[in-house]
Amino acid sequence: MKPVLPALCLFAVALAGCVATAPDWESRHGDAVRQARAAQVIDLDAPSRNVTPPVADGKATAGAQTGYASSYGYAVKEAKPPALVLVPAGQ
Repeated sequence: MKPVLPALCLFAVALAGCVATAPDWESRHGDAVRQARAAQVIDLDAPSRNVTPPVADGKATAGAQTGYASSYGYAVKEAKPPALVLVPAGQ
């Protein structure tokens, strides 16, 4: 019975150490995420105070984007109709 007593005492001490910290960890669960989210928001009312009319209309913006893209050679071209139309035989 003597080897069982030290092992039982060691197990009881280890178990007591684990139980004391678990509630403390769980009480702060998610604090880091909440703090990081709160740090990213400076002023919640900024969009409602800084309402300005758009500087350019949609047509001018589309033209500027097309010109910029075509200067680098990757502009989306309009689809051209096919040069040859194939009709299935028998119709």
